[in-house]
This record gives sequence, C-alpha cells and structure tokens, in this order.
Amino acid sequence: VDSYGKCLHNRELPSERLGDTSTATTEDSEFMSFTARYKFHLALENAICDDYMTEKLWRPMHLGAVPVYRGSPAVRDWMPNNLSIILIDDFHSPQELAKYLDFLDKNGEEYMKYLEYKNVGGIKNQFLLESLERREWGVNDMSLPNYLNGFECFICDKENTRVKEEQEHKKSRGKTPAPRPRIAQFEHMGCPMPTPGFGSVEDLSGGDSWKEMWLQDYWQSLDQGEALTAMIHHNESHQGRFWDYMHEIFLKRTRQH
Repeated sequence: VDSYGKCLHNRELPSERLGDTSTATTEDSEFMSFTARYKFHLALENAICDDYMTEKLWRPMHLGAVPVYRGSPAVRDWMPNNLSIILIDDFHSPQELAKYLDFLDKNGEEYMKYLEYKNVGGIKNQFLLESLERREWGVNDMSLPNYLNGFECFICDKENTRVKEEQEHKKSRGKTPAPRPRIAQFEHMGCPMPTPGFGSVEDLSGGDSWKEMWLQDYWQSLDQGEALTAMIHHNESHQGRFWDYMHEIFLKRTRQH
C-alpha cells in the first residue's frame, strides 16, 4: 500500500505541486496522471451517509482504476454494473480483502472485468441509466439548468406565490384563505451527525483533525440554519444581522454545554 499522506506515509510525492490540497481536490492534469498509475485506490469517505459519495469514489472510476470503497450504504444503486468497485464491507477482515486484491493483481482477466463498464454498452444498471436520462439538473452540462440556480429560482417562485396569496387574502377581507406557512422540516434535507468511516467518535483523540473539521461543520450548518430562520421570523435582510444571530446562538449553545 503506497501512502503519501500522514497516515502510514511510506512514500514521497514526486513533486511539491502534488502536495497542494487545492490541486488534489480538482482535475489538475499532473495530479490526475499521477493517480491514474494505480490499479486500485483505497477510497474511504470521511463520514457514512446515504447521499455522501465524493471524488474519492468517482475520480478512480473516471481514471480507469478500481476504488476499494467504504462509505455510502446506497453506493450499489449508482454503480454502472455489479463489477465496478470493491466494497470493503463485503469482506470479513482486512486479510480477506488483501487476499482478493492480490488475486486480482495477479490475474489480469479477472481484474479487467472491473473495467468492462468502460466499453460501449458496458453500463448495465438500468436505474442509473434511467436516472441520468431524466435528471433535471446539469453537472458540467450547460444544456441543463444548474441545480444551485434552480434552487434559488424555486425559493423565489414560492415566495412570489406566497406574496400573491397574501395580497388576495387582504383584498377579499378574509374571504380568500390566508396562505399556509411552508416551513422546511428536518426530514426534508436533514443529515445525521457525522460518524467516522471506521470506529466511533469516542475512539478519536481530542485533537483529531476529523473531529475538528466534520463535527465543527455539522454544528456550524445547524447554527446557520437557525440564524436564517430567526432573520426570516424578524423580517430582517441586513447581512450583518446574520452574524449577530450566529454569535447569539453560539453563546447559547456554549452555555448549554
């Protein structure tokens, strides 16, 4: 196993440029060429969540390598066929997984079965094909609307509808019903608190970078949602007030803990 990061670290990167995290998270040509040299990639997500599948999974597939993956429980639904990635959770032990990888490494025909989806007609997953065919949003596809812009338009449309219904309610002197409140609930787009890809949060030391990054992001997102809700309820739009609310929420949470 070649490890270029802090964990194990038994290999040195061939150039300083490849150590730049901004380069390593994009499709930089030097970085892509470097990673494409490998037949397998250990691809472990930072958190286990149904809809959380990152470049750790997609980049090796794009480059023609085989991801050895642990992450989203729903990952099988989105794979091009039944032999395109190796799921760590399918094995009873690291030794069993290592034995299988060694077998594929020494048997080219068996290994190449994991790349057959690259051939014309190689994508056999009908759910994936149908989802791509009818998807509403474009990803690097300018012929389809961008999902971020689409979400903004969705919010504007809902607000304009609400304003119109409110005006009609006032004009009718109560004969037309007032618009019903439309408030997002946790089940609409809620995520559970992040959990490590291996082990539990309790096993991590206090200064672990995973704890500092992912748990902090999780709580900050919740605080931002609460701050935006408070601004809406108080009919406020000044950006500076958002950070006032964020500070108040932070202090309240700090006192509670």
